Amino acid sequence: MGFLAPTVTDEKDALSSFLVQQCRQLRSSAHGLTEQQARETSTVSALSILGLLTHVAQCVENWLGTVEDAPSVRTREAVEARTRDMGLPLASYSGAELPDITLDDVRTVFDTLVDSIPARVAGYDLDARVPVPDAPWFPDDLDSWNVRWVLGHLIAEVARHAGQADIIRESIDGAISYALNAQVDGEEWTG
Repeated sequence: MGFLAPTVTDEKDALSSFLVQQCRQLRSSAHGLTEQQARETSTVSALSILGLLTHVAQCVENWLGTVEDAPSVRTREAVEARTRDMGLPLASYSGAELPDITLDDVRTVFDTLVDSIPARVAGYDLDARVPVPDAPWFPDDLDSWNVRWVLGHLIAEVARHAGQADIIRESIDGAISYALNAQVDGEEWTG
């Protein structure tokens, strides 16, 4: 997997590669954890590795689904149906809740979702307009973004959560992302 995204060929490849890479960085924070450790809130935050993996899976799927439903506005019912279809709990949207799902199950869902990203993004028109979801944290005076913005926003969102997961993981057992990346790749960490 590596700590860096691979070399990219064009804008779509860059957006897809960096999104996948950040998702995999987050995923590596769960490497080698027990179920109990994945549920631990080891910092002053209420976040856990399991909660973050679940939240990010929901978030990535929701944003990609929003792009794919455009120009129609994605309904709450569509979000909930897709979340259920993926096997994820409906209530874990912030990452602070301890979802009723096992670590192995969320890793399976997460891996399937991340593996789907390159093909999905390859089919997108980066200039297509995506309706701004109706949520209190989005501007009232804006009705749409382009797909390029949505993917950039999603990369930033996942990267923020990957950083949170790094801190949580280091608080659990001292493991750092460089070492976890090496372990995920079956290599020894010598740093």
